[in-house]
Amino acid sequence: MSDSDRVPLMFQSQLEGRGKIQYAGDAGPVSQWVEQWLEGCPPIPESADESIPIWKRGRTKSPVKMPEFGKGVETKQYTISWRLVTNCGQDEDIIRPIIGAKGLPFYPGSAMKGAFWRVCPQEKREDYCGGEVKQDGQKTTKPGILRFHGGIPSDMYWAEKQRLIDVVHSQQKRQVMENAVTSANVQISLYQCQLKFGISSNTALNKKEWDDIWQIWEKALGQGIGSRVSAGYGRMVEVESTDRVLLSVNLSGYGLRSQLLNKTPEFRPNMFKAALRGHTLRLLAGVTDANTAQLLTKKLWGGISERRDDIQAIVGQLGVNFTAEELDFGEHRYKPNANKVVIMPTYDLQAGTLDLLWLNNTYPEKVLKRFVTYLIKFSLLLGGFGKSWRRVNHNLFFPEYFNKGDKPAIGCHWEFNNSSNNLYVTAATDDLKNIAKFLAEGRERAIEWLKVNKLKPNCYITDWREVWHPEKVEVWGRIAENNKSSKAIHWFHGSYSGSQSIKQTSLTGKLNKIGCIWHRMYPRYVKTKAGELKQKRQEYVELLTIFPDESASTKTFLEYLHTTNEFIKLSPTKE
Repeated sequence: MSDSDRVPLMFQSQLEGRGKIQYAGDAGPVSQWVEQWLEGCPPIPESADESIPIWKRGRTKSPVKMPEFGKGVETKQYTISWRLVTNCGQDEDIIRPIIGAKGLPFYPGSAMKGAFWRVCPQEKREDYCGGEVKQDGQKTTKPGILRFHGGIPSDMYWAEKQRLIDVVHSQQKRQVMENAVTSANVQISLYQCQLKFGISSNTALNKKEWDDIWQIWEKALGQGIGSRVSAGYGRMVEVESTDRVLLSVNLSGYGLRSQLLNKTPEFRPNMFKAALRGHTLRLLAGVTDANTAQLLTKKLWGGISERRDDIQAIVGQLGVNFTAEELDFGEHRYKPNANKVVIMPTYDLQAGTLDLLWLNNTYPEKVLKRFVTYLIKFSLLLGGFGKSWRRVNHNLFFPEYFNKGDKPAIGCHWEFNNSSNNLYVTAATDDLKNIAKFLAEGRERAIEWLKVNKLKPNCYITDWREVWHPEKVEVWGRIAENNKSSKAIHWFHGSYSGSQSIKQTSLTGKLNKIGCIWHRMYPRYVKTKAGELKQKRQEYVELLTIFPDESASTKTFLEYLHTTNEFIKLSPTKE
């Protein structure tokens, strides 16, 4: 063993074969990094039932005394609802927590003061946080009365190692632009950890003033702390979001859970932002050039500016916060062969609230809300969220597919819950003209967003794989009597006319290659005489969204749709 092997990876250079851990294709280095980290930390208390979310368990004390704040420090505890990212910035390309005494991660006091300052009332800011003041004609610094001690873990549940390694895998280029190879990177974030925050004062304060101070801090927590708050990170269980809620949507959904690098399943709220961001890019790609579409998408959802003369972060206008109210987990088991059983984790969300947040008040609220509302309606009309969102859920619409027990689970299914039924696109008539009208509106919303940014539609992107433009997309629809009446679901697994098949073609895709067709069973809603929206019997609108390629199989399939009366063409009409 060389001397360098005795040095933990945490202290080694970010070089191949040493401390480089950001590549998710090799789980060994990052797993070793975490193991070595936890060896120097206090032991983890025995957990309760691991099927229960950590923040809902009865938390037992660590067998080793945890760090405490000093005398005179006021404290309060809060629990992260999903994950917290606090980047120490110490290692290039690695996002990992700031680590302090005993190896414990912590939220720094400087960050706490900054978050507090941003939401503190102007009349209290100088007194509490200090600042620059003029004294005898000179600028001088005046200290505030408060000291911010940051946040430290109240127990060791954050150290459940199977949850520490988080996965970041941007697939925007692969799904929207081209069939490119994308790589997953790792970051280390804290899952449902409980943090104790400390504040002290150099002046005696009464209980009412301390209550006011904690209310200000809770307002700061309501905007999320740490990094990636726009994707759902850094939100607290005990604190409601204080960001401006542009639109609050009640949802239910059923599908496949994502998996971490170590195969631990997880329901990941960042999937909502990923879907909405992708659709933003598709819509803008239909009315402008590639550079403009990408820049305006980043202005909405955040990102990194890639101008040659300036590489910097762009703080987006929008973010998401998701609260799961009734969420159950399960699994789908199948045997691809006699010697192997594969387990696919699933989720069943009966009720949840997705808040679409207005993080920066730069654009007109009316226009922004109209665009956001269109995005969420568009997302549920044509697809869903998370893994396998391009396909209908086969458990719901094709259960006999699994009769032999040798098939993997496919697809997802999402619906608006009762309080958000007004967001359904109605389909009162069999010609589905309301849906056709809504689809055409996509270009209007995208053009409106260009005009807000003082730009005009001048072209569309011809070489991206999914672009919302009459020359690039076709949408076909029909009425299905119930959840057993899908026609197209059988075409994905067999023939659609004689010996003609789209199975495993460039249209439907295959392993490591995304197809160019979406399939959706959308609940058919109509407006009653009382003005309410209600599902018509148990009917669905079956929708096929196709971004045609040049393959013979795709052309033959489109000719089939044109010559039969099984589906009606609904896609936007040419200008």
